[in-house]
Amino acid sequence: MKICNNIFIKSINDDYAMQLVDILNNDHELKNALDSSENKISKSEFIDYNKQWCQNKNAEIFAIVLSDIAIGTISLCHQDIKEQKAQIGYWISSKYWGNGYTSCAFSQVLNLARKKGIKYLSSTIKDDNIASKSIWIKNGAKIETEDKKLNALLTLDDII
Repeated sequence: MKICNNIFIKSINDDYAMQLVDILNNDHELKNALDSSENKISKSEFIDYNKQWCQNKNAEIFAIVLSDIAIGTISLCHQDIKEQKAQIGYWISSKYWGNGYTSCAFSQVLNLARKKGIKYLSSTIKDDNIASKSIWIKNGAKIETEDKKLNALLTLDDII
């Protein structure tokens, strides 16, 4: 996929944090998709929240970066190296939906999980999020439906 040459997952620096806060504060379509409130957040609130969230969820969170612009985030959370499992979560600005960028970032997080010895990955997806469902299925996940939510389960050995 040629577009993947321009997509990277990177640590969230100050510039990326500002770009991500701008998306979270102003992308109303994304807010609706995330069932997020209309409250505005500051860069420091964003950084503090993510730091605390990562500690509480044994997580790593990355900016999804296109041509050095942060367009979303992706995380590897609830990491349990002993049991070889973790969860993946992500969001991307609605301006970039439908371009395959999240798929590229997802592949990079799968590679990170492999390097960490993680074999089992999962996520809970809203049942109307067809794009997310497609990303997981494309990568070999099994999907189970439960109460208007989809549970995606992926075993890395199943990926060719």
